Amino acid sequence: MRNIEKLIKEIIPPPTREEREGFTNDKIIAGLNKEEFLAIEKRLIQELEENDDLLIGQTLVEMKSENALPVLSRRLMKKDSHFEKITWAALINDLKKGDSEMEKIAFEEFEKLEFIYAVQGCIFMDLIKFDSPRINKRIEKFVDHKYDLVAIHAKKVLNYNGYADSYDDSEHKKWWEIWK
Repeated sequence: MRNIEKLIKEIIPPPTREEREGFTNDKIIAGLNKEEFLAIEKRLIQELEENDDLLIGQTLVEMKSENALPVLSRRLMKKDSHFEKITWAALINDLKKGDSEMEKIAFEEFEKLEFIYAVQGCIFMDLIKFDSPRINKRIEKFVDHKYDLVAIHAKKVLNYNGYADSYDDSEHKKWWEIWK
C-alpha cells in the first residue's frame, strides 16, 4: 500500500489558484486499490470534519462515499451563504442520486439569491443537477439577466433555444490572436 498521507496531498492540493486551477484527481482516485480507497475515504472524511474545503466534499462524492453523508450534512447546515448552501446540497443530492430534502433546500435558497456579481451565474451548474422542474422554471427567469455571465450560464444549463448546442468554447481566440 502506498503512503496515504502522500496520496492525500496529491488528491487534495493546497487551496491556491495555482495548485487547483484545472486540477482533477479522477485518475488518482481511479488508480487506488481497495485498501487505499478505504484509507483515503476515512482520512478525507476526517479532513472534512476539520476543514471546510469544497474539493474534499466533491472528491468524497466522486468516490461515492455514503459514509461521508453525515459530515456533508453538517457542512451544509453550517453555511450562511445561499450560494454555498446550494453547492453543498447539490453534492449530497449527487451522492444520493436524488434527494427531495436537498432539492427543497436548494429551491428555498435559490429563491433568496441576489446576483451582485456576474460570475455568480455559475451556481446554475449546481442547480441544474437537481433535475427539478420548479428549479428549472426559476432558472428560465435569468436568461435575460442584466449580467451577461448570469444570462449565459442560465441559457447554457437549460440549453435555451439550442444555446448550449451552438456554444463552442474551442473557437475562442487569445487576445493576441484576434488579428489572425
